[in-house]
Amino acid sequence: MIRVYGVVGSTKNPLKHGLAVLSRIFNDMEFNNPLYYFTLPGFILGTGGVYMGLDFVQTFYLDGTFNFGSTVLMVLLTLIGTFMAFMGILLHSIAGLIRYKMNNP
Repeated sequence: MIRVYGVVGSTKNPLKHGLAVLSRIFNDMEFNNPLYYFTLPGFILGTGGVYMGLDFVQTFYLDGTFNFGSTVLMVLLTLIGTFMAFMGILLHSIAGLIRYKMNNP
């Protein structure tokens, strides 16, 4: 069964609609689930960076070789993961304070 609707296309400007959706996603990330959106990926990135670092230390200790590019990637993963995890924890605390203040004026 084929359905035909009266409207051929959307009447909204795609750029404005896309920005509004992106704004709602960022708002959800910041206030509703910061631990899910920031801490979990940050922990995964940080753990991957630490694992790479331990592998590089083992390789350097056993072979004496040092790969600069991989080491920079390891440092970036560890730093970005750590900052993301802390940002998630801080945003979770701030969102809790905002909710508390809104419910208890």
